Amino acid sequence: MEILDARALPADHSDILHVTPSSVYFRRRLNDSQFHISRFDLEDQEQVDLTPEVLQDHGPTRPFVKKGKVYCLNEKDREEGGETQLISIDLHSGKSEHLASWRLGGDLTLYWVLNERYMVLLHVDEGTTAFLYDVETTRQHPIKDERLYGITENYRELYFFLVTLADADYIVCNARLDEFSFYDALESGVISPEDPIDHSESLLIAPLTTIVTEIEQGVEHLSFRTLLRLDGEGDTVQYLGEQDGHLVFSAYTERLNEEVFYEIKEQSAVTERERIRWSDFEPLDFTYDDVESTIFIVNDRSDQHHEVMNLRTGARYLDRDPFERVLRDRFYLHESIGTDAEPMVTVYDGEQAVRHRFEDAYYMIVSGELVILSVNQLK
Repeated sequence: MEILDARALPADHSDILHVTPSSVYFRRRLNDSQFHISRFDLEDQEQVDLTPEVLQDHGPTRPFVKKGKVYCLNEKDREEGGETQLISIDLHSGKSEHLASWRLGGDLTLYWVLNERYMVLLHVDEGTTAFLYDVETTRQHPIKDERLYGITENYRELYFFLVTLADADYIVCNARLDEFSFYDALESGVISPEDPIDHSESLLIAPLTTIVTEIEQGVEHLSFRTLLRLDGEGDTVQYLGEQDGHLVFSAYTERLNEEVFYEIKEQSAVTERERIRWSDFEPLDFTYDDVESTIFIVNDRSDQHHEVMNLRTGARYLDRDPFERVLRDRFYLHESIGTDAEPMVTVYDGEQAVRHRFEDAYYMIVSGELVILSVNQLK
């Protein structure tokens, strides 16, 4: 991981698609509906459009990157009843490939790219429906389980992830299930956002091949397996990503004030890695780190020093200036507000013993690289 300073990049965080040590690939917006897929070269600070013609999408544009290709929709001559195309663009050669076309009323959105073969598309007209498109067979199948495309019912929160375990692809779902329709009750005034709610938090998993087969068969309730479920108020299940080919997640039980870290090597093999009692540390604050699949707690801080600890490994990180996250055991990150209320980012490189300060800035992690988008780097 290196720091990539992309101050001249005409994009915000939602436009960044892929990053290499020398280039940033992004969606260059021309207006609310038109855009290019472009490359920004860091060394010469120049940008190159990979798409020879302007792409257009009036709905929520969602390009996806899979194995060196960008997948997105292109609405051609929509006002004249034109078609919506599904295309892929090779990031290295710039070659564009037409994968499918539709002529539908309403709006079509590329909702999820499962892999190079299967795409989930959302169609909003008088209602909201979704279908699975098979690039190889050119066939499409309606998705009857609405959870897969965000119709939550009693689920207050549903987060889906694609993971690869033992060379097989899985869909993982981090879910919070209320005992009733939370949002309906909130809207009608039956409850308020501050009310304690009976709920459960769980982690669900299913092989991608199983999900695809069941969608093709018209199954109404896809067969996710429950890896873990907690029912106590204040209990949380947190997906922490993949690490070394394993899925990592944690479970916090409020009654015990305890956090347990698990790893999954395959669907049926759940192994406990660490067990942490929060009362042993009396943390001032904590943060989840989605880059290194761990949790940091703020162990101690004063005007002279700032310390956090990696809960999984016990490693402690100390610096005289404040920071919230440590990436790759090297970069200490701190976000703050400047004198004119602009966001600021400070990065201390522990390996090079250099501190970088950026104003009117924010950072993100894309493709394993730390990207700083800013107006100015302070000396």
